[in-house]
Amino acid sequence: MDRYRTLSADSEGLYREKASKFIAHAFPIADEPAFKERCAAIAKAHPAARHVCYAWVLGEAGERTRASDAGEPAGTAGRPILRQLQGTSLTFAAVVVVRYFGGTLLGKAGLVHAYADAARDALAKGLVVERVLRSTLRVTCTYAQLGVVKRDVLEHDGEVLQVALGEPCVLTVAVPREAGQACVRRWREAGIVVEA
Repeated sequence: MDRYRTLSADSEGLYREKASKFIAHAFPIADEPAFKERCAAIAKAHPAARHVCYAWVLGEAGERTRASDAGEPAGTAGRPILRQLQGTSLTFAAVVVVRYFGGTLLGKAGLVHAYADAARDALAKGLVVERVLRSTLRVTCTYAQLGVVKRDVLEHDGEVLQVALGEPCVLTVAVPREAGQACVRRWREAGIVVEA
């Protein structure tokens, strides 16, 4: 599995029910600290909101998740938001739903529906992209081998991140994992030093 689906940019959704307003923010995240920073900024932008509930998914296979009801009855906000994220097979993504209370209680079923619909709307408006999982490698080669290494990297949809020319030349490259294994074998056979 050398690819994953995530959001390419932020999107926003809205759901209204009995004068309550649910504003959903969907966005890509790199890690948990980045999420916390973004969630705090959203909460700060909505100081009058009653609840700021969320869910996120991280990991190449979406193996790390977290959801928060943020004061709503247990299981009525975070879990429905998380189900929407998982239902779209996204990872490295989050949804934060801000609720403005309209004065009428919605009940548990109503809350589950409202949070899920707000998250679904934001995700439906988001642009989903497929990203390639890459391995970062340090390659040490002669100047004569430099062209071969660069060509292999580019032919396999990789990128050269850094180059230090000299004898020897040292490159930092990122290559798709599957293609990277073939490149590493070929380079080592040619006497090129490769470190993960």
